[in-house]
Amino acid sequence: MGSKIGIDKNIKVVMLRLCLLLIGISIFSACKSEVETINIGYIGPLTKRATDLGIAPANALKLSVSEYNANRKAGEPKVNLFVEDDQWEKENSMPAYEKLRREHDVKIVFVSNTDGTIAISDKVLDDQVILVNPLNNDALLSALNQNIFKIAKSTEEANSLIAIRIIELGLKKVIIMHYPNDFMTMASNSCKKILDESGIENRVVTVEKENVDFKDELKSYKEAGYDAFVFFGYKEFGFAMKQARELEITAPFFGSTVLLDPDYYENSAGTIIGTECSFFTPADGNWVLANEFLNRYKSTYGENPFSVWPPLQAYDAMNLVLNELRTLNSTRGNGQLFDEWLRQRLFNVKFFQGTCGNISINTDGSSRGIYFSLYKYEAKGKLLKVKR
Repeated sequence: MGSKIGIDKNIKVVMLRLCLLLIGISIFSACKSEVETINIGYIGPLTKRATDLGIAPANALKLSVSEYNANRKAGEPKVNLFVEDDQWEKENSMPAYEKLRREHDVKIVFVSNTDGTIAISDKVLDDQVILVNPLNNDALLSALNQNIFKIAKSTEEANSLIAIRIIELGLKKVIIMHYPNDFMTMASNSCKKILDESGIENRVVTVEKENVDFKDELKSYKEAGYDAFVFFGYKEFGFAMKQARELEITAPFFGSTVLLDPDYYENSAGTIIGTECSFFTPADGNWVLANEFLNRYKSTYGENPFSVWPPLQAYDAMNLVLNELRTLNSTRGNGQLFDEWLRQRLFNVKFFQGTCGNISINTDGSSRGIYFSLYKYEAKGKLLKVKR
């Protein structure tokens, strides 16, 4: 009899423990419910200026998200992408960001513009949103805050190639004209720093945003004997190239990463040919992955991007982020904030295999692994790598 009572007692204890375990699991599950959807925003120039830095990257981001959603597994959140046009004006960045937050409650925002990134950097930190710049990566952006990530080429390294080339060619007096935004200012400063260190005489000039008449300045530069002209800016500098040649300035031209904008060629009336610039093509990254992406891009959108590096970088940046989002519901700690979780995950990225190369994230949110080369504008819409 006593034995039976003991058995019944043990059964009750086991049942009680089982009930407590089930209650615990139920409570834990309630506290750690799965995230089913993540909304991501993109802010870039779709109209007005620098559209090669907005339209193709937006398409690349859409393609990446589409591929992710088509292949996601059970437990992996669906991703929605919402796009806003900033017209490459920093004043439009905050309204675009606030619209994305108000209408779509985005948790991640991609921003092409350096100035735009700076403009909303404090707000994204307050909102616990992660910001990714998929085109620009420099010391200024890295000094902002812990929620800013730059998955792109190094601004300083890419534009330093121009100064190194000028030194190689033995040029002695350099004029650097630049558009008045942070990216082109940093490009100019990077170039100037190396020229100064090498004892090359140089002058940096900031131009007005909408200026298309550079004749007076160019005349003075010709008279001063400048033997190298650097144009760090957008399509408006096509007019400067044309006007320089009309003034019989024969000095070589150098430019930045945006020369393949068709309007640049048209504004220059073809005088852009021969200009050397820093650029990136599949040959500079993972040739196989880059060309596979470009083939899918053409198949999806019916055309190739005329400048390939912006969509290649954007595609890699989104894929890198999506690779972490796949693990959200399995790796996020109980009660852990989303931005804290994603920030920690991104800091741990090492040698992510992308179209542009093997990308790693540094402790300041910058990236390594994307390296530009020196190219020459050979013919309309075509660049040729400079053999060095």
